[in-house]
Amino acid sequence: VVSTQSTGTNFQLTLLLLSRFSVNKLMMIKHLILLTTLAVTVAGYCRAKSERSIEILLRPEPKIEVELGDTISLVCAGHGHGTSDPLVYWVKGIGPDLKKKGKRMGPTAVGKSTFFIEKAEAEDIDNYKCVIEDCCGSFKEEMIVEIVVPEDTCKDVYGVGHVVYGATWTYRNWTEAVADCRSKGMEMALPTTPEENAQLQADLIHSFETHPNAIKFAHENWLWLGATDEEEEGTWLTAKDGTLLEYYNWDRKQPDNKQAPDHSYPDTQNVAGIHRGTVNGTTPSSITSDLMPASVQKKKTGNCK
Repeated sequence: VVSTQSTGTNFQLTLLLLSRFSVNKLMMIKHLILLTTLAVTVAGYCRAKSERSIEILLRPEPKIEVELGDTISLVCAGHGHGTSDPLVYWVKGIGPDLKKKGKRMGPTAVGKSTFFIEKAEAEDIDNYKCVIEDCCGSFKEEMIVEIVVPEDTCKDVYGVGHVVYGATWTYRNWTEAVADCRSKGMEMALPTTPEENAQLQADLIHSFETHPNAIKFAHENWLWLGATDEEEEGTWLTAKDGTLLEYYNWDRKQPDNKQAPDHSYPDTQNVAGIHRGTVNGTTPSSITSDLMPASVQKKKTGNCK
């Protein structure tokens, strides 16, 4: 209560006390408004799980073919219903099997993110994924993007040279790899002499060192060869025409038709592969359903004109 009969000093003191009281009261009201606003914000942008959803607005193409030097621009976007717009970010280097963790790129955007490279270089040719997830932790979608350059397997490009053998730069089981090679006018590689075996090994090593599409396969050492004993155990035939193999360069203790102790393998080891790192290109047997690139022998048909 302010007394109008107070002296000047007392009146000033009373006003000062009133001023402090008013400021404190206003601060309390301000905090109350802030808390109320915060509560409304949280309730409005992260409602009950049944009341919120994320809509994917823009999806990048799953496979993009570019030339070195091209501009790459990909957009990924989503919108939140009953929740805030989702977080969007890109990950590089998820491996040829598309399952590796990879490296998160750049800042995290909200709602929309653009993957942009002004001039593509060899190191940019890789597998990526765009990740869209909500802030409440109940939604996450990953969209895979494979960026490749044209294989040009029959031309002297990317410094590979005019090789006789090469890799397909796709991750497939043996049966799929055979079909993929043929669709490109080639056959699964299968050396028939020590000289061809040495040529195969040299060409594969050179291709892995120079071809931009090989970057994502940097940690992959095994490639398919065109031989199988799937029809009859121990009788190895060519994938090309089913004739008997006449040249062998088996690795130590191979072929072993190895089984898991509990026989849990989907099938026996009944196809051949090659390790690109061994000096003499020795050959182990492997499982048909394994995934790895194929080594191919080029022909003057199909893509190899």
